[in-house]
Amino acid sequence: MLRIEGKRVVLRDWAAADLAPYRGWLRPEHEWHHWDAPYYAAADGAEIDAMLARLAGQIGAGDWPTPRTRLVVADPSTDSYLGVVTWYWESEPSDWRRVGVVLHDPQTWSGGRGTEALTLWTTYLFASTAAVRLDFATWSGNERMCRLGQRLGWVEEARFRQAREVRGQRYDSVVYGVLREEWLTR
Repeated sequence: MLRIEGKRVVLRDWAAADLAPYRGWLRPEHEWHHWDAPYYAAADGAEIDAMLARLAGQIGAGDWPTPRTRLVVADPSTDSYLGVVTWYWESEPSDWRRVGVVLHDPQTWSGGRGTEALTLWTTYLFASTAAVRLDFATWSGNERMCRLGQRLGWVEEARFRQAREVRGQRYDSVVYGVLREEWLTR
């Protein structure tokens, strides 16, 4: 079982106890949906059920890829579920991975938890892969995520002006990236 310890958060493999809180946070009425890619439709009940069934199967089998594609962000004192870190291929031939981090409960959005989660995740991915770069995409209205990238030394690499519509307003789509050598020498 993979467990990456921090002071404010722990990144770890999924456990059966994570499924119920995760299901609850996936419901569309929660505030985090207003910030994490709100221009995409939230998953419906059938999609959530299928996703959780796959996740339950992985938990039961201990069937985790290396490197992990997603880990739970947990509270270090209670080990309870707070959110998730992820990555997916932007381009597999060039080993270009796009990462994400979400803390679901707004009460966890301060105190450096997101910063530490992304720091631990970035360090893990560079240590366990040959990736030359990592990046994340967000929108200019998600100022917390933009500041997080800037705080960690990620570079704004792309800005697509007025590319996202959120609640009737136009925003820029923004991509922040970091190169392996930048991360390792920071």
